[in-house]
Amino acid sequence: MNSFGLGDTGRYRTNVWDYAGITSSGAKRLEELAMHPTVKPAALVADAIRDCSKRGDIVLDAFAGSGTTLVAAHKCGRRARLIAYDPAYCETIVSRYETLTSKQAVFAKSGESFEVVSEQRHALDEHANAS
Repeated sequence: MNSFGLGDTGRYRTNVWDYAGITSSGAKRLEELAMHPTVKPAALVADAIRDCSKRGDIVLDAFAGSGTTLVAAHKCGRRARLIAYDPAYCETIVSRYETLTSKQAVFAKSGESFEVVSEQRHALDEHANAS
């Protein structure tokens, strides 16, 4: 699949990608690193998504981290499916989704809001730690 759209109206792509990395400075970068120790630039992920998928496609990220793929897919007009093992990162991902879309995330199984499910999970954690 060639999604580059090279030519007069297409994007110019090289084989070297240049994006601000983890050693970049600035308030935004520190905010990103607070979410996850290896957060990737959304612009980098968005370019990769544009290069190998079409609008409306589903993008799978089996190592979701802080949810950068979700952010990039949304900005590119793709749908994302993420898999995350750590509940703390799941909360980060859902929070980023809610901020990005101004929508309230809903737990599919119960229909409860993310906020309610998160509070319940924290209460269970506190109870388990107290025992």
